[in-house]
This record gives sequence, structure tokens and C-alpha cells, in this order.
Amino acid sequence: MRVDALGGKSLGHYRLLECLGHSSCTAVYRAQAGDEQCALKVVDGRLQDGGELRERLRREGAILDRLAHPGIVPIRDAIRRQGLTGAAMPLETATTLAELMARGSVDGELAWSVLNQIATSLDLAHEQGLTYRVLKPVNVLVDRSGRAYLTEFGVTGDHLGRLALATPDFLMSAPQYLAPEQIRGGRVDRRTDVYALAVLVFELATGTPLHPPGTAAEVLRRTLAGRPPSARQRNPLLPEEVDPVLRRALDPDPTRRQKSVWELLEQLVAPLPSAPASGLALAPPLLEVVEGAAGQELVEDAYFAACLAAARQAAGTHWSQVAARAGLQRYLLQDPPVEGRQLPAAGALSRLADALETLGGAEGPRLLSEWGALANRRWLEGIQQRPAWMAGPATGRLVDMLSVFVESLNRARGADRHSWRQVNRQLFRIVHDRNLTALGRRRPSEACHFWIGAYQTALEWAGLAGEWLVAEVECGCVSGTDQCVFTIVRAES
Repeated sequence: MRVDALGGKSLGHYRLLECLGHSSCTAVYRAQAGDEQCALKVVDGRLQDGGELRERLRREGAILDRLAHPGIVPIRDAIRRQGLTGAAMPLETATTLAELMARGSVDGELAWSVLNQIATSLDLAHEQGLTYRVLKPVNVLVDRSGRAYLTEFGVTGDHLGRLALATPDFLMSAPQYLAPEQIRGGRVDRRTDVYALAVLVFELATGTPLHPPGTAAEVLRRTLAGRPPSARQRNPLLPEEVDPVLRRALDPDPTRRQKSVWELLEQLVAPLPSAPASGLALAPPLLEVVEGAAGQELVEDAYFAACLAAARQAAGTHWSQVAARAGLQRYLLQDPPVEGRQLPAAGALSRLADALETLGGAEGPRLLSEWGALANRRWLEGIQQRPAWMAGPATGRLVDMLSVFVESLNRARGADRHSWRQVNRQLFRIVHDRNLTALGRRRPSEACHFWIGAYQTALEWAGLAGEWLVAEVECGCVSGTDQCVFTIVRAES
């Protein structure tokens, strides 16, 4: 029976309701299991002999469960019945990237954000020895906030390419995303996903499919020929350095491709070794974030520059990844000019905080704290040296420090976004309204490590290190209010 004609039937303990989408050998159903509904992808036995696919999905599903990464939709169950393999996943309602691309709804900022989110998810899976295998726009979900999710992780057999080549009328969505080794039925690994990500970059950057329309067999033969078209010919606005980067990623020989998805994205935003110093290959204009998007709040250019320089120092060799994820690739090697004006850059600093925390992993909080310390040391020293009048008792010096520091932050924002008050001799409270590092971010736990580092530096600047301690008591990333509250308390003697 055809995989798209199973509506109303059962596969194991799953009752298949309506078909949500299908190809010649796979179909996705809304399914019922007990009181819960899920998405069940059904795979025809022709794509994998025996129970090999089910066993692989069970192994990989267990690893994904342990990772619990929000950017990867988990596989909850894998079954095999009547020559069919089923993979059960949570039923998601977000829009597919394929739909957004078809509508022309993927602007430069969203495209670059989605690519970086995909790379983060893939890199985490690759570190666990997993290969996605099915990266293509229809398998990438994007919610209203712009968060991207990979679905159907690894749900495909090893015979897909050969079957499609042998069947002229084979129905397959986006066959150009299959790497040559998949078409031949060879070994797949992380470089298979590098190939598919390069196809996605090409299609987002040019607005055109990698290969002309045709049957699946025709498209796969073009893939095996190993002659990818020029992205720059399709979109003359792209830098000339983009083509050699994509040609390498689309090489039929996996060993010649970039070793990781991050290496591919880094080469799109960093100079190529063979390029002259003046030929910086920044992210393609189509993918570049435009700082000036509606809704971004203003920040003084000197403060923005101090934060960027500090982030580059804190990130070290990972700066290209951090800048790319934050959409700040134009500042890979240089700071923005300081001309005494306000920039719509508050959202950029929030994305920068998100990038440092995400890419830092377990070291994320330390990186954010180091970033805050470095940025605000630069900022304070740029304002003035510690005033001579900042002397006397510890409480008085703290009052003086907060007056200078908080006033300087409000000046940098062009609005009274920061305030403080003395609760008693032992306790001071600071409130950040529309916190720069919290805007648009949601986290299950406190995330303002940037400001912990910043205030510790301010205490050192005022000669109060060790006498007072700073802590966050309310995080706008958790509450969703973007308002963060900190306390400074006297250290116990």
C-alpha cells in the first residue's frame, strides 16, 4: 500500500489521521496514541532493509533525548510494522522554512539567524556522532519569534538516492539537498550535512534553486556531475569570494569539503586565506543583518564600540562564530566608528549576549561576565579616571560610584533606563528597564551575567572590591519583562 494512503489505519499503537505531506516512500501523519497526538513519519521498507532504520532511530532518539536541545525536535518512538518504519515526534505547528521561502518572507536578518541556529543544532549533534541526513527547507520549522527547529532528525534510509535514480517518476521534495554519497548509498557523516547546508545557503542567497527543475533522477545526476552553478551569477550583489566557499562545500568528495558547518559559515563571513587583505568576504548582503530595523532602541556609538571590542576579546578564536550568530559579521575585524551619535543597536547587543551564552555552552555565564567586565572597564576609563572626591567611607564611595556609573549608562542609552536607590546602609538596589542584554531573550534561569561582571568592575574602579557584593534578584529574560533588578550588599566581615 502507498505510504500516503494510510489515513484512518493503524501502525502499531498509532492511529493515523490525516496525511500532512508525502513523497514516493515517506509520509507524515497526524497520529493519535492514547490521549495524545503526535507527528508520525512513515518510511517505506524499500529505503532500508529489515529493522535497521528502526534500531538506528531508537539509538539516535535516545541521544537526542539526553541532549534535550530546543533546536532539535526529538524522536519519541520508532516502530516497525508491516514492512514500514514509523518515527513519532511532537506535533509542531510552526511554519516550514520552505513555505517562508516560497512566500518571499525570508529577509536578510531572518535568513542569517536561521542559518546560525541550524549550525548550532547540527554542531551539537555532530559532536555526539549523529548526522541529520535530511536537511532541507521543508524540515526546518520557524516560529513567530524566528526560532528555528530541525525536525525528522535522521529519518531516512540509505537507499533513497539509488531508488530515485532508478525510478524516473520518483516523487521527492528538494532532491538537490541529497549529497553525492547519499545518492550512491555510501557512508554519511557530518560533511553530508555540510553539503546540505551549502545548498540552503545558495538558495537563500540567490533566491533560486541550486539546479533547474526536473525529475528527481535528473536533479540527482546533476549533483553527481559535481558542477555546481555560480551563486554570484545568480545574484551579482554577492561578494566574489562566496563562490569558491560554496564550491568547496558542494564538492562530490566529502573529504574536500569544510570539516564542519561552522567552518562553512565562518568562511562566508571571514577573509579566505587566498584573498587579499582588501577583499574581506563578509556575509552576502542578502543574509546580512541591517542595524536600523524598526523597534531597535538607541545606544551611544562609543558604548556600542566598547561592547563590541570587549566581546571580540572575550570570545577569542570563536569571535567569527559569535559575530555571525549575532548578525554582526561586518565587525569581525573592526569596530564601528565613534562619531558621538546614537545607533539603533540595542537589539544587536541582546543578540550578542545570546550568541556568547549559546556558543559558550557551560562556559557561557563566565564569558558573559568577562564580556561585561571588559566592556565596562573600557567604558569607565573612557569617561574619566576615578574622581578624586570618590573617597571616604565605603557606603559614601558606593553612592558616588553608582551616581557616576548609572548616569553614564543613561547617557549611553539617551534615556533614563537605569536607576538605583539605597535601601539601608547594607543594601542598594539597581533596576535596568529594557535591559540591553535581555531584550527579546527568554531563558529559564538568570542570564544577566554581563551586568554582574560590569558592576564588579565598577566596584574595583571605585576601590570597593571585596567590601561589596553584587547579585541579580530578578531577570527580565525569565520574566519576559526585559527589566532586571540587581542588589549590591555589604560583604560580611
